[in-house]
Order: sequence, then structure tokens, then C-alpha cells
Amino acid sequence: MDTSTIVGAAVGILAALVLIALLVVVFRWLWNTTMPEVFGVRQLTFGQALTTPIPTSILFGGHRVADVPRDVAKESAPAGATAK
Repeated sequence: MDTSTIVGAAVGILAALVLIALLVVVFRWLWNTTMPEVFGVRQLTFGQALTTPIPTSILFGGHRVADVPRDVAKESAPAGATAK
């Protein structure tokens, strides 16, 4: 591996971490300015705002990595089940 590849990878990882931190700060700000007043819930810390999207995506189905074609889903589905 040459130096430019390592530097490029480091810059990419750093950019991703900065983007994640920025999105967490925006999510936390939106939550803390609206939810406590409207629903009477507690304010979020940075760590809570960082980990909140994980169970949310699992509960609401945003955790799929690959899209399964409908014909494959129908073949592997149990009898009587319908594919979405």
C-alpha cells in the first residue's frame, strides 16, 4: 500500500466520523428542543442520541443490507405467507 492510499483512507474515516457526530448533534438538538415540551420526556445526552437510531432501525425495518427480489422471497416463504 502506498502512502496516498493510507492518507485517503484516514481522511475518509475521519470525514465519516465527523458526519456521524454532526448528525448526532442535530438529532439531539431536535429532540431536546421539541420532545420534552411536547411529550414531557427527558432530554438526551450525546451517547443516547448516538445509540437511539440503532434500535429504531431494527424495530422499523431499516436494518436490511440487501434487497431480496420478490421472486426469490416468494420461493423461500412458507406456504400461505406473502412477500412484501
